[in-house]
Amino acid sequence: MKWALVLSGGGARGLAHIGALQALEEIGSPRPDMIAGCSMGAIVGGLYASGMSVAAMKEWFGDSFDVTRCLSEGDDFMPWMPFSRLYRIGHGIRNLFGEDGIDSGAKLYKLLVELTKGKSFEETAIPFACNATDLTNGSEVVPARGLIADAIRASSSFPGVFSPFRVDGMLLADGYLCHNTPVWIPRARGIRNVLAVYLGNFSEVGKDTLRTSFDVVMRSLDCAVNGRKPEPADVPTASVNMDNDRGVFDFARPEEQIRFGYRRMMENRDYLEAFFARGAAGIINRAVMARKERKGLNHEQP
Repeated sequence: MKWALVLSGGGARGLAHIGALQALEEIGSPRPDMIAGCSMGAIVGGLYASGMSVAAMKEWFGDSFDVTRCLSEGDDFMPWMPFSRLYRIGHGIRNLFGEDGIDSGAKLYKLLVELTKGKSFEETAIPFACNATDLTNGSEVVPARGLIADAIRASSSFPGVFSPFRVDGMLLADGYLCHNTPVWIPRARGIRNVLAVYLGNFSEVGKDTLRTSFDVVMRSLDCAVNGRKPEPADVPTASVNMDNDRGVFDFARPEEQIRFGYRRMMENRDYLEAFFARGAAGIINRAVMARKERKGLNHEQP
């Protein structure tokens, strides 16, 4: 069976994707014919497609992980921000109002090049794709040439936090702004069977959860992204939802989130094994799953 794995964006929640990959390996799923991702899903998916093992990712993103390793040097610290550890960078306030991002993304990019071993799209162990948003015209972009690190850096350029990635006259920001779970990419490349790993559903929230300006900005982006009507190409064959209450920038206790992802996938082991079943049984299973996904079109993230 030819199939693709699609990994959603979601900041720190995306660490669960590492556990998801571990579970897929453990249940003996066939290697995907393609991995597509957005933002943090692009980071995890791109590293895996480039040949980084689950064990290596667990070690790198384990409990000793400090998100400031991916950020600019500096000692500034703003405890009043809901994702304060992210702001241990020099001149954060100046950059917020005087630059196109609090962080230039240069250190993150260097790390991505190292972790992907400088591989290009033609050199990955598994075909890989991710999306980004061109801020100059609002279009969705899927890089297909050059370094994998370039594409990942563009896809994970969260607006206001990381500077947009400049390439070929484009100003690329987080793919989340167009499709947080870009199922359409493998579908456009002829892959019919798509397993998507979501990091939560859009739903009503209480007013008491919107306490800070950052909460309001994040919720506004969610409303804008989820307000558009999903297309049939956005609907996967099957999906697993890894929703929990971890904050998008809460990178504390990363191993806990990795274990959560593993546990959630293993809770769905029977479902996953049905998706990967061979022969007529597998064809029937996937047809039933796809029909259920279509019926739930308005209940999943785009």
